[in-house]
Amino acid sequence: MGRERRWLRARGAARGVLLAAASGVAVGATFSPHGGALLPFLAFAPLGAALAAGSGNPRRGHGFPTPAPFALGFTAAALAHGIGLYWMIPALTWRTPLALPSYLVVVGLLGMFGGAACEGAAALRRRWRWPLPVALAACWTGSEWVAAHVPGFSYAWLNAGMSLGWTPALAAGSEVLGARFLTFWTVAVGGWAGTACATWVAGRLAGRGVGANHLPRIAPRTAGALALAVFPAVAGQVRQQLLPVGDASWRVAAVQPGRDGGGLEDWIDPLRALGPAGTADFAAFPERFLGALPREPAGEAGTALASLARATGATVLVGAMDVEVAAADTLRYNAAFLQAPGGPLSAAYRKVRLVPGLEGWGWWPGVASGSGRGGYAPGRGARPLVSGARRVGVMVCYDSAFGETARVLAREGAEWLAVVSNDDWLDPVDEFRVTWAYWQHATHGRLRAIENRISVLQVASTGYTFAVPPTGVAAPWALEPGTAGVAVLEARRRGETTLFTLTGDLLGLACLLVLAASLVAARTGLASGRPSQAVE
Repeated sequence: MGRERRWLRARGAARGVLLAAASGVAVGATFSPHGGALLPFLAFAPLGAALAAGSGNPRRGHGFPTPAPFALGFTAAALAHGIGLYWMIPALTWRTPLALPSYLVVVGLLGMFGGAACEGAAALRRRWRWPLPVALAACWTGSEWVAAHVPGFSYAWLNAGMSLGWTPALAAGSEVLGARFLTFWTVAVGGWAGTACATWVAGRLAGRGVGANHLPRIAPRTAGALALAVFPAVAGQVRQQLLPVGDASWRVAAVQPGRDGGGLEDWIDPLRALGPAGTADFAAFPERFLGALPREPAGEAGTALASLARATGATVLVGAMDVEVAAADTLRYNAAFLQAPGGPLSAAYRKVRLVPGLEGWGWWPGVASGSGRGGYAPGRGARPLVSGARRVGVMVCYDSAFGETARVLAREGAEWLAVVSNDDWLDPVDEFRVTWAYWQHATHGRLRAIENRISVLQVASTGYTFAVPPTGVAAPWALEPGTAGVAVLEARRRGETTLFTLTGDLLGLACLLVLAASLVAARTGLASGRPSQAVE
């Protein structure tokens, strides 16, 4: 009898791990250029089924024994991010020997966040009888909020449901609750689908099927789940149809310099060649295009920048270095500036969100630059760059993964948002380094546009360079990735201020509180109530 029980437990554990792994693969696929609009809603179904089956009573035919919820969540999250972040290895190995260890650390930490989310969801269901899909959605959303706010390891690069950014009607809820809504929505729908499958399988295993006697219990849940799945999609479609396109208020000549780049003087003639019909209000250059300090008195970089602005008649936005001499150290910043024709250089926007381990750890000013590794200090707050009457909200590369940074810029009066990025370390000329990261970066730009209903323009060294209007509908890129050239993009005027811009990530904070309460309950025995007698 004991041997049979051990065998059943082992078989159940294998089923649970396989279901969690299936979710991991599916979620990882949503981080690819082929994520689409349907897969995000199905990706969490296997994980939901594993959690639901494991919470049943196998002796009565309800479910089967599975590994602990933490193990299921760890498996799904680690595999999903292992797939989504695979590009770290080919893109960074040539740059640092720490590429593979860093990749494994990141995947392991994110796996732990997923494990905590599933443990919390199971605790909510046992103690307070939360519906499993809602509990899983709340805890998973809360775990993503935590990952984006860990000191020294702020990670918001890949979140569930983000591929819906390429289908603006489905992502319209982001303007109310932020992109975090897409996580909650897709996880809840997938969790419901998995729970429904587990209920059906449990009934079949018990030899009673799911017949008429189950309808009074199943029908209300099914109706509620369908409303959860369908209503945001319908509302988003209606909202998309009612959105004004907006006037093309500013023309921006986006310079994608390619691998060789050149200097500012090399782009005077290409910008002049645009002619009267292509005359631009702004000329935008990517991250760290200037290696020298543009605001040094009589410095070459500052002189060249002012000359370019005068020669083209455009206000120039450029990524450059900035320095601040502190009491104990000289702090280096990854920054951006505006230079108007005949006007002074703007104050610097200093990159707020540093890439952990590559640019600095981002949790104490000067820790990176003082460490001898040549890193940067983080900027202290996001403010739009001002040139005359123009206010441009600038984000530097990784900044665009964080909805809060774009929200603050929009709330502070930015007329449009610019993302300057240096993606030459993902150079598409080398096929081995053509990765999903290009697509993922462009996805974040679309989400920031929809959240704040503001134009977002990105200019990158080798791509993607693109413009997204407040509607979120845009072509993937304006210039072929890997090529050098100038594209004239349009920044459209903002409409009304969105609820998300006004209030911020309230959903993420609420889910954080839910996750914290659930984990406390799980660890203190508050969630040790009797297991459910049926899979719900």
